Amino acid sequence: MCMAQGKFQLGLQLSPNLSWMNPDSEGVDGEGSKIGFGYGIIADFNIADNYAISTGISLLNIGGKLSYPDIQSPNLIPIGGRTEADIRLKYVQIPFTLKLKTNQIGYMKYFGQFGLGLGINYDAEADTDFNSPSIIGSTFTRNDADFGDEINLFRGSLIVGLGAEYNISGNTSIMLGLTFDNGFTNLLSEDTYEADGSGNAIGNRDQDFKAISNIFVINAGVLF
Repeated sequence: MCMAQGKFQLGLQLSPNLSWMNPDSEGVDGEGSKIGFGYGIIADFNIADNYAISTGISLLNIGGKLSYPDIQSPNLIPIGGRTEADIRLKYVQIPFTLKLKTNQIGYMKYFGQFGLGLGINYDAEADTDFNSPSIIGSTFTRNDADFGDEINLFRGSLIVGLGAEYNISGNTSIMLGLTFDNGFTNLLSEDTYEADGSGNAIGNRDQDFKAISNIFVINAGVLF
């Protein structure tokens, strides 16, 4: 059965995700992934029967875990060591993708999409644990620490996805999809410290501090 589809569809979307960080700096290691979520408004401009420009705006919660050489001063004396940070980031995300759809099969249409995403960071926090070989057995912990000074304002990404739309009635469809959101800009805005052979900080804070974020997203929504 073929249902009529309007030139423009607006909808709501919920997007649980799994995100992690890939570092590209000496002495910096990825330490794990995080489960997050997103939600927002989606808009499809149907430019032909099987093609649409898809955009919208959403609030995206992602993160990841990194360890890196660091110097702290717990007793006002600088101590070289290593910090492990569980980082939580919040973005306003604006995607711009091309959606390629099949012909309708029963009540279903299947699609692939690809394009770009722009994220604007509005909050960054981290739980950090600092360890130093100079103070054996001691860990200096901070919870919900402000991490905003370490994070770049903008995040650019390449978006690739697959999904399906189930037509309920007229112009209304339920949508379910899986997206890979591959970051290509550096998340981190500051430098890091030079590391010794054990990964602990020595010297000045003048080494590149680079990491990108990758995200697997499940998209569930309704288009009207």
